[in-house]
Amino acid sequence: MFTLILGLIICVITLSIFISIRVKRGELAGVFSKTVASFAFVGFGLFLLAQKINLNTYTMYASVCIILGLICGLIGDILLDLKVVYAFHKDKFLYAGMTSFLVGHIFYIISMILFATNQVNFFANHLLPFFLILIGAGILTTIVWLISTKALKLDYDKYTAFVNVYSFVLIFTTLLSVYMACIVNIIPMYILTVGFVLFLTSDLVLSMQYFGGKLMDKKLIVTNHLLYYFAQIIIAMFIYFV
Repeated sequence: MFTLILGLIICVITLSIFISIRVKRGELAGVFSKTVASFAFVGFGLFLLAQKINLNTYTMYASVCIILGLICGLIGDILLDLKVVYAFHKDKFLYAGMTSFLVGHIFYIISMILFATNQVNFFANHLLPFFLILIGAGILTTIVWLISTKALKLDYDKYTAFVNVYSFVLIFTTLLSVYMACIVNIIPMYILTVGFVLFLTSDLVLSMQYFGGKLMDKKLIVTNHLLYYFAQIIIAMFIYFV
């Protein structure tokens, strides 16, 4: 418990410093402090994993996939902030950053499947719900796109296709975590579900910034980063409870 509390304190301190700098200054100072805050949640996950010495094969691989997902988040954080600093390459940094997050969610999906396989006969009894969740994610992605473009007036422009692919993966990850929590019914999966719900919410806020002309809105900046970083910290905590 001491290691968990210490890791949480370090993550919260680095996050607080980053948000303070990001709101007041931004630019390279913001990128650097954000990188430090992102390294904190990756280091948190690695530190928790280092304490685990008796994990079985499925749980160990599931935990490693969580770490890989966190690392993808770290890379994505850096790339997306560089988009603001080096505006003349903003398209490249945006695509690269979103791709990194997308790959991270694929690692999270693999992690959930591995962990669930260790608890239940997932491939024998739960493949049909898995495909139904895929369909549900597609439907919800379409609904979110319609609401965001028609009601919220967000303009995705040339990013429309890529944003929808990313949104589909993110929504699928969240829905799958809810289903996994129901069938496995243990604390680690509930923790992941909370993390992914926060992650999804943070990206909805980020969409309003990137595609709604509110990139420098300080309230949205703080809200987005609080949701996102607590999402990643909570996802890292999964390793402690397995």
